[in-house]
Amino acid sequence: MNNASEVFDRRRFVKLTTAAGAAALLHGHLGAAYAAAQKKSAGLTFPDLPYEVDALAPYLSARTVGIHYKEHHKGYYDLVAGWVKKDAGYQGKSLEELIGTTRGGILRDESVFHMAVLLYNHNLYWPSMKPDGGGEPSTKLDVRGAVEKSFGSYKAFRKKFVEEAMKLGSGWVFLVNGPDGLAVFRTDYHDTPLHHYFTPLLALDVWEHAYYLDYQNNRRKYVDTFFDKLVNWQFAESRLKQTRRK
Repeated sequence: MNNASEVFDRRRFVKLTTAAGAAALLHGHLGAAYAAAQKKSAGLTFPDLPYEVDALAPYLSARTVGIHYKEHHKGYYDLVAGWVKKDAGYQGKSLEELIGTTRGGILRDESVFHMAVLLYNHNLYWPSMKPDGGGEPSTKLDVRGAVEKSFGSYKAFRKKFVEEAMKLGSGWVFLVNGPDGLAVFRTDYHDTPLHHYFTPLLALDVWEHAYYLDYQNNRRKYVDTFFDKLVNWQFAESRLKQTRRK
């Protein structure tokens, strides 16, 4: 389902589907400082939109952003928060731990996992864009060097990212950091790089509700506009630096 290197073996799956395993993953693979920040900031809270609802216009309209953020994103949060409130076994967990402990479950656990993944991905999607964004990352940013080291050039990275975005029915495309450097990670439907041992640096939602009101069936234009006018390389830079902290 994804095109990044395969690192999600059975032992890691078993390890990650326990609360202790999820914590070990966060504190071991991602680094203690990053894990602590995520546990504090990325738990079961509904994040503020990092800009006004019309700030991305004309590239993403206020109507698209408003419906997507206030209805879809908020809806995922409400579902997950409701389940957590009713089940003591879910309480006190960060969003990342909740994803790890419900992966592979059945019935309600499966639903919790699916909605928690969508909540997590959307928490990354909005800050992956900014007003007056877009273009190549500055040569002053570490992420620029990391992109060039992993892909050969920014142009090659963008080509790969766009190709993966165009393969999907509904899903997500991420720029991720992993043991072997940066990679493009594609997921169908309800999935996230987190439990595949990759740290997302940028997230692009390619479910139709993310772009259809503005671009109809022209997904390629939406993806190109993300890179040309919206992408927030400072956010990717901050995520990369967090993952490198020991």
